[in-house]
Amino acid sequence: MTGNFYQMPNNIFSFHLNKFELAVYSYLVCCAGKKKECWPSLTTISRVLGISRGSAVKAIDRLVQLRLIDRVQIMKENKNGMMVMRNNHYFILPFDDAWDYFMNGGVYH
Repeated sequence: MTGNFYQMPNNIFSFHLNKFELAVYSYLVCCAGKKKECWPSLTTISRVLGISRGSAVKAIDRLVQLRLIDRVQIMKENKNGMMVMRNNHYFILPFDDAWDYFMNGGVYH
């Protein structure tokens, strides 16, 4: 197969993600590529997926809770010396770990 494409595990559907969560996860996996990390802004995620910023934030929060992704908030000093938030940095976590967490009822053993 040639061209741009990405893969997601078949078991992603067992998580019963809502349409926003599945769309955001799919978009982040697509953006992350082989490096498994990306940093699209919430504005970009919302615009590309055609969803509200609030829906994107809720979806990201749930994906973090399910251990499918990790999110690191990047802070930067502005010209006035104050720390301001920049884009989040997203990491696609190993699916097998998220699956084990999910199958154990959301707890690690």
